[in-house]
Amino acid sequence: MIIDHKILYNSESISKDYAARDYLEPAERTVLEMLKPELSGMDMLDMGVGGGRTTKYFAPLAGNYTGADYAIAMVDVCLEKYGNDYYFLNCDARDMEGIPDNSYDLVLFSYNGIDSFSHEDRMAALDEVYRVLKPGGYFYFSSHNLDWEGLAGIFSFKEKMGSGRRNGSSRFAEHIGREVRSACKIIRLNILNKSIHMTGHILKLRKNKRGHLYDNSLNGKAKVYYINRDEQIGQLKEAGFKNISTICRDGLITSNTTLLNKGGWIYYLCKADK
Repeated sequence: MIIDHKILYNSESISKDYAARDYLEPAERTVLEMLKPELSGMDMLDMGVGGGRTTKYFAPLAGNYTGADYAIAMVDVCLEKYGNDYYFLNCDARDMEGIPDNSYDLVLFSYNGIDSFSHEDRMAALDEVYRVLKPGGYFYFSSHNLDWEGLAGIFSFKEKMGSGRRNGSSRFAEHIGREVRSACKIIRLNILNKSIHMTGHILKLRKNKRGHLYDNSLNGKAKVYYINRDEQIGQLKEAGFKNISTICRDGLITSNTTLLNKGGWIYYLCKADK
């Protein structure tokens, strides 16, 4: 059964999982350090805040911090964790009704939250982020990289039988069990993607520069938006953003696609051109 992203994020199992996360990705640390000198004077919107993973690091430094999520279960988790220390609201990035124009100096949309949407809704979210940003305000987010060199590996079968045989019958049985579960998961993903040749399917998506895939995200229960660097930069420019920088998942700021494509995510930092 395929479930809507919002329903999944409102589920108890996923909200608890997100609540337990307490770290920043290396690329997030890079941008935090870049913006740290300015953060004390910034009004910040942490969109798609989830379980408050980024709150701990950004909120104490920001002049004014708001965490937002369209899943009420995630908002409840944040309120339980942080109480009245910071402000959290139930809000959808595609339609931030109630938030005035030019409200924030920084909008963060972490953990590929924008990839939960259809193409049309993604563009609506970019327009809304632009609207609520002040002139010259920063937008920072991550997205799944369609040109990731390891993408096809998610959907391929690999032989891993050797180590199981060397560790006795009990370990071998455990190994076989893992392999069977892994094979079933791969078969399921191939069925959901309506392709038994995922390498060819991915190549077709790459010709279009963007598209949706069922992958390992959310246990393969919802399709995820993938996009390449150039197409994403084009979308940002269309929405009114400028000074667009790209960052590898390991935190390296670069425009080198060879380096960027070694990772499954690309981070983008840009400014509202208004």
